[in-house]
Amino acid sequence: MGFLTPVSLLFAALSIPILVLYMLKLRRRDVLVSSTLLWRRLLRDREANAPWQRLRRNLLLLLQLLILALLTLALARPFIPVPTVVSGSVVILLDASASMQARDVSPTRFDAGRQAAREIVAAMKTGDTATVILVGSQPQVLASATDDRALLRRVLDGARPTAGCADWEAAFALAVGPASAPATRVVIISDGALSHPLPPLPGQVHFVGVGGGRDNLAITALATREGPGGPQVFLRLANYGHVDAEPLVQISADGQLFDARRLFVPKRGTAPGSADLMLTDLPSHLRVLQARLIPEGEDGGETAEGGGDALPLDDVAWTVHAPPVSGRVLLISEGNLFLERALGALPGVELMRSLPGQPLPSEHDLYVYDRVVTATLPSGNLWLIGPSLLRESVNFSRPEAGAVSFDEEGIEVSPSLSLTGDGFSIEVGGWFTATEILDVAVDDPLLRYVDLSTVHVLRARAVEPPPGARVLVRAEGGPLLFVAERPGGRLAVLTFDLHDSDLPLQVAFPVLVANLADWLLPRAGVRLPEGVQPGDPVPIRPDPEATQVHVIAPNGTRHTLSVGEDLPVFAATDQLGVYLVEQSVDAAPIPSVSRFAVNLFDEDESDIAPREVVQVGGTALRAATREEEGRREFWPWLAGAALAVFAIEWWAYWGGMRGW
Repeated sequence: MGFLTPVSLLFAALSIPILVLYMLKLRRRDVLVSSTLLWRRLLRDREANAPWQRLRRNLLLLLQLLILALLTLALARPFIPVPTVVSGSVVILLDASASMQARDVSPTRFDAGRQAAREIVAAMKTGDTATVILVGSQPQVLASATDDRALLRRVLDGARPTAGCADWEAAFALAVGPASAPATRVVIISDGALSHPLPPLPGQVHFVGVGGGRDNLAITALATREGPGGPQVFLRLANYGHVDAEPLVQISADGQLFDARRLFVPKRGTAPGSADLMLTDLPSHLRVLQARLIPEGEDGGETAEGGGDALPLDDVAWTVHAPPVSGRVLLISEGNLFLERALGALPGVELMRSLPGQPLPSEHDLYVYDRVVTATLPSGNLWLIGPSLLRESVNFSRPEAGAVSFDEEGIEVSPSLSLTGDGFSIEVGGWFTATEILDVAVDDPLLRYVDLSTVHVLRARAVEPPPGARVLVRAEGGPLLFVAERPGGRLAVLTFDLHDSDLPLQVAFPVLVANLADWLLPRAGVRLPEGVQPGDPVPIRPDPEATQVHVIAPNGTRHTLSVGEDLPVFAATDQLGVYLVEQSVDAAPIPSVSRFAVNLFDEDESDIAPREVVQVGGTALRAATREEEGRREFWPWLAGAALAVFAIEWWAYWGGMRGW
């Protein structure tokens, strides 16, 4: 044991005045009395108060000396050396993602990580500072470069995990400033489910791993669609554990139990085991569907050895059943059997076909251009597929037609063209053959359940996406599929001709057509996205007459958004569950109510197997061990003990010990 301020031990000399005060008693004046019979007590006091009497046993004296000893030791700040991961000034990055709520360690991984951060704070020396950053979907700096350990303990006690993934890039950006100070070290406390690659950080970086289990069952997909006999539901379970599982799956429709059954999910091999379930004939008026899985053993059954479910967040999921798309769709094409069948199979879609070059009616909700387009596009929702110009449209609308060349079918093959519409323009370049798919926005709702891994494309047009567009599929030569919002409606562009690919022969084709048509065709009520994850901003397209939008979170919290020139965006999606969206006009409510669901649906978070190595910059970091020497101080406990003894001394002085 050592002392940080040993000079404070000199306060022990105050015990001398205390002892002197107890030895030096008062002198009293001598007075003659007639008899000592009634003054025996006075005589005893006179004898006791004679100066410089020897000390006798006195409880108050002992208590006061004990108080002085405790306070003196507290001021001297005693400590013992303890092993620690890191010492000195630190920047602590505490993982607060959904996987940190796993219960494979008691009580949760987040509590274990918070305890590791407390130990680092307790080992700080005089002059050391610490910065604490909580890494969630929106990282927060809880304490910045402070040596106040009481403050650091308070912010760690108040930290809470989130229900989504962690934005480590943003957290690293926050940590760069404090980590640039001399002799400052960075400590990452996490279960290792970090996105890769992570940017480098200045100084020394340490990784503290938490968690020890990997068994977890998760709902990874839940969706509804309109079938011939009514709504249908699709459910997918994943098993990340090392033993087979057969959980109980409960399906509830608008709060009423609809189906309950056990579903066998194989154990993890090279990939997580999975099982699918599809139910039909759900209630026709279905609004909200909930799926819940109950692992074996939690419903009274026997649990397989080594099995279990450590993360409860992904054991429940919700989906909002939207009414089937409805609208008039006009297909402008020379003939495409695959596209006609895919569009015609959509419930509620009234499909009509028109040959290129014919006048377009204006009462349709969606215009689908298969290869052939006109230089001026109509207003409304548009889907362009392999856009190229007709000879007739060029001769009719563009005087520079001599600069454009055509094939034997009259389709334009010029290197570039410009398409204009209602307040927007699209630049279309020549053909490119570098069409190997490099990037797919798998998290986008428009590509939900769309597997493009086996799709091959011969050639595609080099189309420049307009500002604000979302590129869903990108090849080496350019985008293959993108969507955009425009003043006159929505736009989707598939830059290759379907005949130049094997996409129409894939299972993904009708699913992609259904997803795009569902996004392009108008719906009744507020337009809300699907597949929302915690932390995702939700743009809300309200009714034209609405002045306010009210969003009610699953816990009942009410948020109000004003409707202006820009679309209102709701960002407080940190809770799992169903959100209600209401509208009002000058405080008068609009009857229609819409909903959207927020689910985890994140394989990186559901796969709770702790990682032993994380990659930061070009360095592979292994879980750190306690190799350095820190200090653990005891002055708070000594000060608390002194306060307790002082309370006992006060009680004894006022007669509490008189009976003794």
